[in-house]
Amino acid sequence: MSNRNWGLPSKDEQLAIRDAKHNKPMLTLFVTAVFGVIGAAVAAVSFAEARSGLTGLFHGGSLIGAVIAAGFGCWMYVWLARPRFAAQLSGKGDAFSKLVRFYAKAALALGAVLLLASVSGIMAPNIFSVLFLCFAGGAGAAAAFQTVLAFVPYYEDDSADAGER
Repeated sequence: MSNRNWGLPSKDEQLAIRDAKHNKPMLTLFVTAVFGVIGAAVAAVSFAEARSGLTGLFHGGSLIGAVIAAGFGCWMYVWLARPRFAAQLSGKGDAFSKLVRFYAKAALALGAVLLLASVSGIMAPNIFSVLFLCFAGGAGAAAAFQTVLAFVPYYEDDSADAGER
């Protein structure tokens, strides 16, 4: 008696196919890339507006304030998005619908922070609006970095291999 499967996938492969159907990996990568572009755009626009708002911002002593504000924005984003970072770092990931909801909320929040930072120049002294723009830029940079993690396959395995050497 022959044990042929006639080209049908094994049980393990069937589970993988079913999981891929429900997790939508290609659509997940596309949505992640779009969110990464949004985060990078927020960072670029924020830092460009901050530079135009204060002459010599990224030179001398003003650089320290800009870096602190951007770092605070970056870590604020990481703190608020920590469940999503934990899902990526554990390799467990989120369901597609949960991921899309997270990206939609985060994109709206990044847009709102950028808008508030841009408008704050009207109500506050120039230095405060520039620091708020740097805060928004740091948050956008963290969002862009978060999406890069999705495109680096098995990065956690590389760090384990480096420890064995």
